[in-house]
Amino acid sequence: MAARKVLVIGGSGAQGIPIVKELSKYPEYSEIRIITRDPDSKNCNLLLGYRGVTVSVGATDNEDDLRKALAGIDLVFCNINSFILGIKNEIYWGIRIFELSVQAGVKHFIWSSLDNFMFDTKYTDSLRAGHYYGKAAVEQWLYSIPQREDSTRWSILTTGPYVEMLSDLWVPKRDEDGTYVFEVPIDDGAIPFVHLDDLGPYVHWIFSNIDQSAGLNLKVAIEHVHLHQIPEAFTKVTGKPAKAVSPSLEHWFANGAFADVAERKLGASTAGPNDNTLLTYRQNFSNWIRIYRQSAGNKGILRRDYSLLDKVLPERVKTLEQWMRKVEYTGEWKEVLKNRRRDPSL
Repeated sequence: MAARKVLVIGGSGAQGIPIVKELSKYPEYSEIRIITRDPDSKNCNLLLGYRGVTVSVGATDNEDDLRKALAGIDLVFCNINSFILGIKNEIYWGIRIFELSVQAGVKHFIWSSLDNFMFDTKYTDSLRAGHYYGKAAVEQWLYSIPQREDSTRWSILTTGPYVEMLSDLWVPKRDEDGTYVFEVPIDDGAIPFVHLDDLGPYVHWIFSNIDQSAGLNLKVAIEHVHLHQIPEAFTKVTGKPAKAVSPSLEHWFANGAFADVAERKLGASTAGPNDNTLLTYRQNFSNWIRIYRQSAGNKGILRRDYSLLDKVLPERVKTLEQWMRKVEYTGEWKEVLKNRRRDPSL
């Protein structure tokens, strides 16, 4: 197989970094290019230390920058920032990036999506999380594009909340008696947690098996995790006492979860603060939590084919406990999300 060049859009973000690192291991990718506004950022400098990584300076909502980044590229992984763009702009740029990829002669395009449950739940406003709606709308549009060997073929990689968020958004706090308390407001629901370091191997599999992956929506997760499993796994791995509580959304926002930006609109920096299609952090993430409250394991609105994932990636992390042991999880805060660059426990 001739060496191929990859463009990873979102390459310096939480998803992109492990994908770039993984692809850099394989000589079949002669170049792994990322597009970034800030080539001097910490993440960008980190990635430039890996084999084959190059940088194209520019923005993912600028056609000239995108054309430059796509020049000579064979494969694209695309994850654009919903929180910067807003619903409307993510739909536009998701579609436009695919169109520009076709123009550039890209052979295969992966769209990083989130679960498309909207029709099944009758588009209820209580579940209208903006980052889910934008990505799912582009996903639906892609299904109208035929798979043709003489043009750009596509796949979808559906992810979800990162299990690494147990070190960031859901890092535990310690009670006076030393008990680690996880505040995750999902009630009796479940979260299909995704391990970031598994995303690179999934992307490599898609690019290496195009005849199988073209048109496939590969929905990934380690397992559906219920609230009680989090302290159980933590105590089993660390020996430390722990418990989990499901606070009200009001308490969750008031005690650290986006507390300083709750009424700010996501995407306002791009779309403008008066764009009525935008949601505030409080609206968006309240609806986001309700999605998981309605996900009663793998029979709810967020489903995964774990037998397929075992075939695609036999070595994948399969349980919360396995992940905790792999990363030597201690319950300490670590930065995961670009939008949360501070320790919420301070």
